[in-house]
Amino acid sequence: MRYFYIDPAAVRTVPVQLKGSQMRHIKNVLRLKSGSRICLVDGQGCEYEAIIVRYVANGVELEIKNKHMGKKESPVRIRVAQALLKEKKMDRLLRQLCELGISHWIPFISERSVPVPGAKRLTSRLERWQKIVQESIKQCQRAKLPQISAIKSFEDILGDGQEDHLKIIFSENEGATLNSLITPDLQRPPGNILLILGPEGGFADAEIKKALKAGCRIASLGPRILRAETATIAACTLAQFLFGDMG
Repeated sequence: MRYFYIDPAAVRTVPVQLKGSQMRHIKNVLRLKSGSRICLVDGQGCEYEAIIVRYVANGVELEIKNKHMGKKESPVRIRVAQALLKEKKMDRLLRQLCELGISHWIPFISERSVPVPGAKRLTSRLERWQKIVQESIKQCQRAKLPQISAIKSFEDILGDGQEDHLKIIFSENEGATLNSLITPDLQRPPGNILLILGPEGGFADAEIKKALKAGCRIASLGPRILRAETATIAACTLAQFLFGDMG
């Protein structure tokens, strides 16, 4: 069954409709007819089984047949704090992280982030990331949208992690593996994990020191130097394997 994102408010309208690009995809690409079944996800955790009733001038009308909670969210909330990378890298990375089941995307500016866009450009990037996660949850059949934070500073990241049971910053200069961080005080799987990943040039020494002082644990992703976006994918995959639903 094909999945489509619908705004939670739109589910409560009569009749329920999908418009714009989603309607065009249903009609012109998939060529679905009246009576075809699709699944709607509202980004808040609910799935709706729906039947296509008819096409109208500016949309497709649907009849909701069943509602239930989505079952594909990870049991662990993985929050990814990602230092700004070049624009296309951030877009591709967000799509992949959505597939891996992250709950929260927190872009931030670190000492070595290059380039740092202006305020207007940052706003447009946030809007684009919102659209990316709406598209991505349809592809990977998730019912809940990852939260997208406003762009923060490195200091903000360290100060906002009080609810996290485990905070990890990754550095190519640290020999400890992620698995080695599972110590007796982590006998129960952590419910909330914060993963902090750096820019193309990595973290400055001063940033690592600040993170350790703020209660972060430091880990490596192996002996080879990874691209920044590869490191983030590897870190999230390992976290889901050790603590989530990929183990």
